[in-house]
Amino acid sequence: MHYSLQMKPKIGDMCAVPFKGSSRPKGANPKTVSCRGNKLVMKKEKTNFYDVLSLGSQNVGFDEIKKAYKSMALRFHPDVSPPSRREEYTKRFIELHKAYETLADPILRRKHDFELRLTHQCFPKELWENQLEGLRKRSCERMKMKKKGCI
Repeated sequence: MHYSLQMKPKIGDMCAVPFKGSSRPKGANPKTVSCRGNKLVMKKEKTNFYDVLSLGSQNVGFDEIKKAYKSMALRFHPDVSPPSRREEYTKRFIELHKAYETLADPILRRKHDFELRLTHQCFPKELWENQLEGLRKRSCERMKMKKKGCI
């Protein structure tokens, strides 16, 4: 059985993860294990399309969405922008159009609302760091038990 471990400074003791099966598959790269909490990539917060269209709440109908889009699109259309701010207006117009497409379609709107609710449920950094540390410890203990033949 082959083990691989990627060590980084300040990680401390880590345990190796075995390959499934008795030998490493040909041409396969060894897997690495890293328990650094600061290496985790948090998902970027989702853009709130209701704010993009300057809508006060999520409880608006299709007519209000369409009206808000038309007024914002007329204001930020690249053809009516000053030459010095054309790039900014173009980006804003594209964002407005994406917001309108999403909120005008009932299925996409439900999906957007669901994702918005998920992004606002944030977990404190200490909580997930403690969870990762606990998982790492349990994994190491389990690997030690497995090596001893207790499992």
